[in-house]
Order: sequence, then C-alpha cells, then structure tokens
Amino acid sequence: MKLKNLNILITGASTGIGSELSRQLAVRGCRLILIARREELLQQLCEEIGTTMRQHQYYVCDVADEKEVQLVCRKIIDSGVSLDVLILNAGVGGGFKARDIDIENFHRQFDVNFWGAVYFLQHLLPAMLKRRKGIVAVTSSLASYRGMPNSAPYSASKAALDRLLESLRVDLWRSGLQFTLISPGFVETPMTAKNKFPMPFMISVQKAVRIIIRGLERGRTKIRFPIPMVILSIIGCWLPDTWWAFLMHNRKKN
Repeated sequence: MKLKNLNILITGASTGIGSELSRQLAVRGCRLILIARREELLQQLCEEIGTTMRQHQYYVCDVADEKEVQLVCRKIIDSGVSLDVLILNAGVGGGFKARDIDIENFHRQFDVNFWGAVYFLQHLLPAMLKRRKGIVAVTSSLASYRGMPNSAPYSASKAALDRLLESLRVDLWRSGLQFTLISPGFVETPMTAKNKFPMPFMISVQKAVRIIIRGLERGRTKIRFPIPMVILSIIGCWLPDTWWAFLMHNRKKN
C-alpha cells in the first residue's frame, strides 16, 4: 500500500519519530490525525506542515489515560474519517534501579508504551477490520529483544508490545490488515538526547522515518534499523543467559 492520500493516525506525534512521520506523510498528501499530550507542539507542527482543520486534525490526549483515549476515538469516529493506517508510536523511557524498584515509574512506562497502544486498538481496530483493509503499525524497540541494563520497565513494556502485535497478526490472519512492528535502535530525538550512555550506530530521525515509510509500503511485518544494531541484537538473542548477563553487567558499570 502506497502511503499517499491516505487517512493516517499517529500517536506521539509532537516530537521525535512521530513529528517527522507527520512531516514526510503530509508531503505525500495524507490526511493526518495527530495525537500527543502537548498542544503547543501539535500546533507548531500543524503550522509547519501547512495544515488546515479541514485537511488534518489533532487531539490533545494522554495515551495512558483510558478515558481520554476513549473520548478522542469517539470524536474521530463521529467525524466520519475512515482510517487507513494506525501508527501507534507514543512511548516513554526512564531509568531503573533494580535494588530500589520504583512502581510508579514501572506503571508509567507500561501505561504509555503498552496500554497506550491497546486502548486505541480497542476502539479503532473494529472499523478497519470491517473494511478489510489497512495498516496497523506500532513502534517498539530493539531493546525488547533482551533485558537491557537499567531498563527493565522499558525493555519489558516493549517486549509485551512485540508479543501483542504478533498475536494480533495470528488471530487476524487473512483479515486484510497488515500488522507491522517498528523496532528502532538509537535515533536522534529529544528522548535519546537525555541519555547519558553510549548510543552506537545512531541515525537521524529523517533517515529513520524514510526507512519506516519504505517498510510499510513494502508490507514488512518487521521494520528494524539500523542494520549494525539489528545484527548485534539478533546475535545477543543467541547468547547463553549467563554470557548476556556478564556482558551487559559490565556495560552497566561503564
């Protein structure tokens, strides 16, 4: 499916991969429905891509809040827009101390990274299934492949997202829908700018989005990048658990 002149919903649209997706898809003539928490950033983005309210819509919404998502989805459905593509991209990270577990931090990352996708699927997937056509894409991470140092909530929430999409693909096989898992490595975004550790093979957000769009158009079930980081992640899955723990524990110290 060519991503041109389609109705596309993007969560986490105000910054990073979400905002760059909005820019590149707007150029392709797509009608965008943009979801994020910060209205001022959504307004700035809409001004940048030259939107009008007749062409595009944006909604201020915390994807972790089930009631807010339900209200927004009801507005979208009532507006009469038939969605061709869902890009459930909203996500948060954060540190983690195994010896002092912060439950609030754990909940927040799962609420955004995992439940924030489930809530939108609950309300918007039925109409897409009825039309038997469309793309459902979620942004996970290569950090979902194995447990990463200081990242238990993030790695776990992204791994849950991986299994969610895989199970949906199985259950809805031959439904007419394409289910695509987007798994980036390190991408230059405001989120990664906060990290204090080495981030090998980092790529620009513009390049990352070009890879994502190309993968979606080619019907990929998995879009993973950059290639060197993907290879390392796959090799990491083959390592014995004790080897992985030893290597990652040393990286944690560094």
